Amino acid sequence: MPEQKIEAYLPAAPRSIFLEKQIKAALEGKIIIETSWEKYFTGKYSWHGDHIEGFDKLPSHTVIFADASFVLTDKGALISFGCMDGGLRFFQKDETVSLPKISKSESHGYHAKIFFGDGSCCGFVLYGWATMFKLYDVNINRVDKSKISKSEKFPFLPKPPIDVNDDEDFTLENFRKWLSINPGANIIENCATAKGAFKIDNPMMNYLLLVSKIHPRTKTRALDDDEIKILFENTKQLVNEYKSGTRVCDHTDIYGKTEPAHNDITRMTAAVLGKPCPICGASVDATPAAGSKMYFCPNCQKIKK
Repeated sequence: MPEQKIEAYLPAAPRSIFLEKQIKAALEGKIIIETSWEKYFTGKYSWHGDHIEGFDKLPSHTVIFADASFVLTDKGALISFGCMDGGLRFFQKDETVSLPKISKSESHGYHAKIFFGDGSCCGFVLYGWATMFKLYDVNINRVDKSKISKSEKFPFLPKPPIDVNDDEDFTLENFRKWLSINPGANIIENCATAKGAFKIDNPMMNYLLLVSKIHPRTKTRALDDDEIKILFENTKQLVNEYKSGTRVCDHTDIYGKTEPAHNDITRMTAAVLGKPCPICGASVDATPAAGSKMYFCPNCQKIKK
């Protein structure tokens, strides 16, 4: 079977940490008996279409791998998906499947459903430009179940430049190597954006830059070894605290339950603009970077070029 380019949507860590734990337990080992693909809201634009090639061929497949971005079956069907927060849902037998109300008229809304032999169902709610759903044929013989690492077990799955959830991959040496590739980029671009090293969303990454005392627009080449090490250590500690359950980010789980945050992190969004910095009390400011606005403390974070 020829190799196919697999386009991946990787949910921002740490939300994906919690979604992966839930979906693996809910889906792996289950037999698919039926699928359905519905357009439940019609807007101006469409990017999924009315049919997903191969989706109706999934019945009789068994799920052998599932995480926050992929579902893989024993017959080599790989579903690659990206949902907004709350768009990935798992329903138990006889539970009512309800769709969210959509008020925006710009784009179509879709609901992909996979039904299992035990009466449960997994739903993927797709609307807005940050969602996707695609199906690929992959060579199942390339799955190596003897490997522990996901990237080694499923070598055909796309992988970010650095996997912050993998302690063997997210090392100081690998982080420094990545930053050296594009030294002229702002540090926020080299870390968290679409071209960045890992999928930590901007509000969380800006908090990490705050506690590391690094301005989001500082050129990567201007950072000294100690600053890179501090940023690495703060990021690693934070992610590992989410992995261990010491911290919990606010998210909607696969059962539709809203989980509140259990941590002391300040997400650096427009909501904190002009408010006191959680570290020094100065007013939080904003600056354009990476095609968006980044929020920072002008007292704690001095820009370096």
